[in-house]
Amino acid sequence: MALFDEAARKRIEDAIATNEQRTAAELVVVSVQRSDSYPEARFATALFCAVLAGVLGHTFWPQLRVVEVLWLEEAAALFGFLVSGVPLVLRLITPAKRAHGMVERRAREAFLEHSVFATRDRTGVLILVSELERRVVILGDKAIHERIEASGWQAHVQRIVTGIQQGRAAEGVCEVLNAIGEVLRTHFPVRADDTNELSNTVRQSDA
Repeated sequence: MALFDEAARKRIEDAIATNEQRTAAELVVVSVQRSDSYPEARFATALFCAVLAGVLGHTFWPQLRVVEVLWLEEAAALFGFLVSGVPLVLRLITPAKRAHGMVERRAREAFLEHSVFATRDRTGVLILVSELERRVVILGDKAIHERIEASGWQAHVQRIVTGIQQGRAAEGVCEVLNAIGEVLRTHFPVRADDTNELSNTVRQSDA
């Protein structure tokens, strides 16, 4: 299921339009269901379940034949692999560093995929929300990055993350769009010949 329903997307798109009327920057919001499938975490869980099943089988049912133990281990491995695909479980078993790295990579890909770099004055800003990991990345193009370093986005990132955790993701994104708009209005005021270079549509992906 997509993180933002139609009403939520409309609120975000309205916030983008409002803030782009007062700054030369271009704001792009991308929502992905997850940044990776994390197969190594799922296979590790399956292996752990298989080994555990084998140990428990030998301990409590020593009369089991080898082939029966193998079947038990195979069933446990399949169970572990399937359960680890549940978003809540997958989020818990995936190392934080790994999840952070994959969301960062997905944000860089989205920056290129949605042409956030293709603005006249290099003033595009990407907000990527990755639902599974409950992580957010904000990237500014060259002109913006020179004024606002990555550390300057952290409070905004946390505001959206908190919104996701509280079930108010769209409100969190809109609050951050407004806050960013205030900063960008100072550094990049709207120009007389300014045009809407990038669509205000919220981009959503199941992958």
